[in-house]
Amino acid sequence: MHSYDALKDLVANEPMPSYWVDLDALDRNLDRVVNTARAANKTIRLATKSVRVPYLIRYLRERGGGIISGLMCYNAAEVCLLAEAGEDDLLLAYPVVSEAELKKIGEWVRKGKTITLIVDEPAHLDLIELALPADVKVPVCIDIDVSYRPLGGLHLGVRRSPITDLARFQTVVRRILNSSRATLTGVMAYEAQIAGLTDQNPFQSVMSWAAKILKALSRPQVEKTRFAMAQELRKQGLSLKFFNGGGTGSLKGTLKDPTVTEVAVGSGFLQSHLFDYYEANRNEPAGFFALRITRIPDAGFVTCHGGGFVASGTPGWDKCPKVYLPQGLTPLPDEGFGEVQSPFKVPKGMVLSVGDPVFCRSAKAGEIAEQFTHFHLFRGGKLVEKVPTYRGLGL
Repeated sequence: MHSYDALKDLVANEPMPSYWVDLDALDRNLDRVVNTARAANKTIRLATKSVRVPYLIRYLRERGGGIISGLMCYNAAEVCLLAEAGEDDLLLAYPVVSEAELKKIGEWVRKGKTITLIVDEPAHLDLIELALPADVKVPVCIDIDVSYRPLGGLHLGVRRSPITDLARFQTVVRRILNSSRATLTGVMAYEAQIAGLTDQNPFQSVMSWAAKILKALSRPQVEKTRFAMAQELRKQGLSLKFFNGGGTGSLKGTLKDPTVTEVAVGSGFLQSHLFDYYEANRNEPAGFFALRITRIPDAGFVTCHGGGFVASGTPGWDKCPKVYLPQGLTPLPDEGFGEVQSPFKVPKGMVLSVGDPVFCRSAKAGEIAEQFTHFHLFRGGKLVEKVPTYRGLGL
């Protein structure tokens, strides 16, 4: 836990709202992730959507050495921005169906960048072949669905890929092998019902018990499905560059799967507060935003300007920001965190004044970067640098 007085001094001369990253804490989180992957003889693919700051992406990749082996991106514009910044080995983890965007990616591939496109049905290959010129061939990764389906029609997981069985997988493999514009290089199997489901959520205590049961039941089926897909490729004499799975919320468990060669990690580096609620995750807060108290509307209350940075997903208090410092401040249930103001109840005995900062953690790590043009980086209690986010670079 940081010192409130030290952070107050740190941000005193900066505008608010503003976002701050503790590089010392970031280093410790990175070391935990890297050491865990190294012990399993696996690599990490950095999920860039959970960072969205080119400086920090490069910082994490370089400091992570060979264990941070590549980047996982979320749209074509991000891929092009990072390619322009000098990054390589870019996996675009969501299908691109725009001809114009595919053409731009093709231009970077022609320049020598390794950009892997995700596919999960023949239509994706049709679009790739339509958009790319004859002299460009892109690596592709097949996204398979490993949601939990215990009772036939019951679906527990996320709605991603239509590839739910070996027959559909074989269909897409054959289509890739017959393509003049694509070459099979990887497989992704993201177990969202494990990696994306909290199991120690204080806002959903009953559901947390159900989540633990679901994870225990689902994991063997996930591993069985991955193995079957990998075995099918081996039968055909095909080899992969990577087999991707998991996320921050399932790091240790996914690394144990012998089929998986790399795990995607992003949120755990900055440790947004939603990731405190995973039993296996012990990273520490490295990022938070600062609000300024602008009003004291009544005894025992303070009001800050701004703060309505609510995360995507099923609505609930766990998707709202969480007060970090000073400890004990609580948002009001009938207002919450608002676009123009966020009021808080102050615990008895605490004295705060107009102009004082309140520090909060966002629920998710990447989405908060959409609210700021720059992140403030500090180390040892001193401001080191201000670096642009994607938004600050016009993305």
